[in-house]
Amino acid sequence: MREEMPEATRAGNDALRAEIESMLASYERDSAELVAAQQRAVEPVTVWSDDNLVRVTANVTGVIDVHLEPEAFKRSTPATLGATVTATIQEAARRATSLRTEALDRFTGSMPDLPDLVPGAPSAKDLLARLAPPAPETVTPPPLDAPDDDEDAYFRNRDYLR
Repeated sequence: MREEMPEATRAGNDALRAEIESMLASYERDSAELVAAQQRAVEPVTVWSDDNLVRVTANVTGVIDVHLEPEAFKRSTPATLGATVTATIQEAARRATSLRTEALDRFTGSMPDLPDLVPGAPSAKDLLARLAPPAPETVTPPPLDAPDDDEDAYFRNRDYLR
C-alpha cells in the first residue's frame, strides 16, 4: 500500500523544485547574456586620425583594415604619415580592448578566483595579469605643419615635372 507523503515533505519538495527551476532559468539567462557579451567583445571599432587622413578598423584580435585617404600623400611626409598610422592603430587597439573589458567585465569581475575555492592556491587572476603584454608606448605624430626637407617638397610639389 502506498503511503501518502506528509504535507511538510511535499512542501519541501515543491520549494526545492521551485529553487532548481529558478536556478536553471538564471543559468539560461546568464548563458545567453554571456554569448551576447562575447559577440560584443569582438566587435570591430573604427578610429580616424586627428587629421582625418588615416582610418583603422580593429578588434581585440588585431587590425582588420587600414585605410589611407589619397590626400595623405599630399598633405604629410612619410615620417608624419607613419607616426599617424601608428598612433591611430594604437588608439583602435585601446578602444577595442576597452570594448572587450566593458562587455565581459560583468562576468569576469564576479567570478571566483582559485584562492576563493581552494585556500592557498595560486591566483589565476594574478597569473593572467602577468601574462598580459604591457601597453605599448603612445606614439605622437609630428604636427602637420612640420618643416619639410627640400627633397620632400620637390616631390610633393611635382617640381620634377617642370
